[in-house]
Amino acid sequence: MRFEAEKKSEGVALFLCWVVGIFGGHRFYLGRSHAITMLVITLVSFPLCFVIIGFGGIAATWIWMIVDLFSVTKWTKEYNVGVMAKIHSGQI
Repeated sequence: MRFEAEKKSEGVALFLCWVVGIFGGHRFYLGRSHAITMLVITLVSFPLCFVIIGFGGIAATWIWMIVDLFSVTKWTKEYNVGVMAKIHSGQI
């Protein structure tokens, strides 16, 4: 029962990656590293879209999001296995 409360949904992770992926929403949801990095690059790049560096930043996070779409399923399984291990060891 504890596992059901703590586990993450693969469908939610994929949805977040598709909808708010350039902001790192899926990475925040799964507790992955570089979520803040994606968010900062995107937020800094949006106002700079009128210069070439802004387009570069948006393009970089967009490509990063597309690559992440192929990894979200694996990350969700890894997260859930980690939750199960913590439950069995008594950490949660």
